[in-house]
Amino acid sequence: MSEYGQESIWRDTATADAERARDLATRLERRAKAEDEVAARDAYLGLLDIAAGERVLDVGCGSGAVTREIARRVGSRGLAVGLDPSPALLAVARELAHEAGVGDRVEFREGNALRLPFPDRSFDAVVCVTVLSHVPRGEAAIPELVRVLRSGGRLGVFDLDTDMTTFTHPDRTLTRRIVAAASDATAVNGWLARQLPLLFQRAGIVDVRARGFFPLETNLQSFYAGMADRCAEVAAKAGVITEFERRAWLDAFHEQAAQGPIVAGRLHIFVWGRKPE
Repeated sequence: MSEYGQESIWRDTATADAERARDLATRLERRAKAEDEVAARDAYLGLLDIAAGERVLDVGCGSGAVTREIARRVGSRGLAVGLDPSPALLAVARELAHEAGVGDRVEFREGNALRLPFPDRSFDAVVCVTVLSHVPRGEAAIPELVRVLRSGGRLGVFDLDTDMTTFTHPDRTLTRRIVAAASDATAVNGWLARQLPLLFQRAGIVDVRARGFFPLETNLQSFYAGMADRCAEVAAKAGVITEFERRAWLDAFHEQAAQGPIVAGRLHIFVWGRKPE
């Protein structure tokens, strides 16, 4: 079995060159445009009560899809700040923000979730979307996110639960083996989302609440259906399944998709709360 996160495509993004950054951005933007992803994003940002004129930080912004939506909500009197360790991804994010017409209310900064380059109490709200499960010691970022919140500010973390991955497939036993192997190999801590309520409480956040989201997609061109190939590859590389089983599983998956709509998706958990006054 590979070490946790060994096979993550989000590993070492800080050193990504322009070509790799474009590829990652394409993946992120494709996922961001999916109908269920749009609905989930609208819901969790709504739960944070982001208002016009606020300063809001998006930690691990990637291509900036969430940052752009925050910018629309804070309006011309507010500011959306996107932070990411990858200069190449930030370059793409700036381009996309200008294309979307929100470049005047967005600022992108290079930085790390474990050491934010901002003074204490800098933001009205902080959001972190599908980042910490891919970061070594991601749980250690929570106190740092709290540090840059003003008193009364809101914190929201939206992250995935890798064990709760769904594919339409006739072979339940093999699918479970593949999902379990990919769960450990494609995220540093695929169970971090389950730990968030306790981590929030320990960091001093109050009024902590949690809600589950399960974005589902139904065609082979979707982001999550595309993960089937990757999950099977990772499971074979880890020695959990044979090459014959990998091919047979993918053949059955594609055969099922040819017969009609499939279901592919993964549970995400949103945890949010407030920094005391």
